[in-house]
Amino acid sequence: MSWFTRIEAACAAFIERAFATTFPSDLEPAVVARKLVATMEARTRGEDGHLLAPGSYLVYVHPDDFARLAEHRGYLEREWAELLRDMAGRVGVYFYDGGPNVAMQARESVPVGMVDIGVASDVTISIPKTPEDVLPRRYHLRMLKGVPAYGVFFIDERATIGRSEECDIFLVDPSVSRTHAEIRIERDAVLLDDLGSTNGTFVNGERVTTRRMSSGDEITFGNTQMRLEARE
Repeated sequence: MSWFTRIEAACAAFIERAFATTFPSDLEPAVVARKLVATMEARTRGEDGHLLAPGSYLVYVHPDDFARLAEHRGYLEREWAELLRDMAGRVGVYFYDGGPNVAMQARESVPVGMVDIGVASDVTISIPKTPEDVLPRRYHLRMLKGVPAYGVFFIDERATIGRSEECDIFLVDPSVSRTHAEIRIERDAVLLDDLGSTNGTFVNGERVTTRRMSSGDEITFGNTQMRLEARE
């Protein structure tokens, strides 16, 4: 089972929320959304311990569908891109060319009601030799033990961690509580709070309730182990 299949429920919830509106076309935007996620999964690869995916996607539809959806084009492109960003963030995938970006284009060869997905970055950019160039956040958590076996998760001001699909960092680990812990950045401090988890939160082997963190500290949530790392 792929690791994207594990977040199918989260994908479905996003789609239901974003595309509840009836659109004037036989082409369902939710179908496009699922094909975009599948394309991102298929093109994701490991590079120097990171998961990297293309960042620019093209949604090709028949000119009739394009004309009927033109009024909603900006909204759809933003929501499709936000879905990719959300799904990637849950499993620690980076977009190597600054994405995600999604653009819808008309193409005569695509049947009415159907969609083809292209990846613009296949021909416009190559994966950088050093992923450091595309990881601008100040801190991240690096997976040491858990699912996926390797991955890096950004921390942008604060992030909840747990088994619930609503958490910012979604862990596929039955020993982790649904909302297990929270990590937050306050000025120059990184603070970790256990949120009443069943099995506890451990920093460098010591069970903690609240802890000021340092780069290099190793954190254990259930059977999942991660390391806090700082970026310049």
